Amino acid sequence: AAILASFLTFLVTRSGKIARNPWVFDYVSSRAKGFYSATALRGALDDIRPSKSFLGFHPHGCLCAGFTINGTFNPDFIRACKRVFFLCDPVLRHKNPGFQLMAEAYEAEDRAIEACDAPGFKKHMASGVNVAFNPGGFMDATVFKHGKDVCVLKSKKGFIKYCLQFGYRAHPVYTFGECETYYTFTGLKKLRMKLAGNNVPAVAFFGWPLLPFLPRPQSKILTYVGPGIDMPQIDSPSQEDVECWHKVYAEALQKLFDENKAEAGYPNAKLEIL
Repeated sequence: AAILASFLTFLVTRSGKIARNPWVFDYVSSRAKGFYSATALRGALDDIRPSKSFLGFHPHGCLCAGFTINGTFNPDFIRACKRVFFLCDPVLRHKNPGFQLMAEAYEAEDRAIEACDAPGFKKHMASGVNVAFNPGGFMDATVFKHGKDVCVLKSKKGFIKYCLQFGYRAHPVYTFGECETYYTFTGLKKLRMKLAGNNVPAVAFFGWPLLPFLPRPQSKILTYVGPGIDMPQIDSPSQEDVECWHKVYAEALQKLFDENKAEAGYPNAKLEIL
């Protein structure tokens, strides 16, 4: 108890950053994918450019299995990007002591985990570094239903505005099998969506019976990267500009899903974009 108390005190009172530690990345990247029945990273990896590429991962799921296993901790994905920053919830990144410690140890010359708030987006995209992000966020997690491919996108347009402002190519990325990782409570949806809209994750989930907070091991995590969408650079995009390119992105996501669902083993699956 004393050791645990001392460690927790260190987490919340420390100043500065801990040293980078490749062990974190090496261990998770080599071990975590073996938890699932199958994992794979496929698609237009060769089309990712070394800078100014935006990679939008869908769906968020309960705990971002695809984003984590086939993105953040996948050496092949990082090699394809050359250098990439993974953007996540700012509260998780900066206020969760354990996650903050992990993110600092994870950092390397070709990768980092940073916050997805407006200052973070602008800072990193102004530098031209490739960024990976889950546009659906907590709202995606809220509509999660076991066995149903669904993602929230219609109201998520901020990332398109940034892509236009900073001249980024956008790649939709879809993970088949994410919807099989957990069973969730699906009631009170209107209330939970309202909470999610205020950045409060209102999700109750159950995964592996032995440790319910972990995903179901029989799940598959099969991630497909779509071809890049060439967007114009517009310093001050209008609402019409954003709407136009958001529609192009949504159609590309739907196409990516439809063209790969049979190969992924889900020939009859349908994607609902909310």
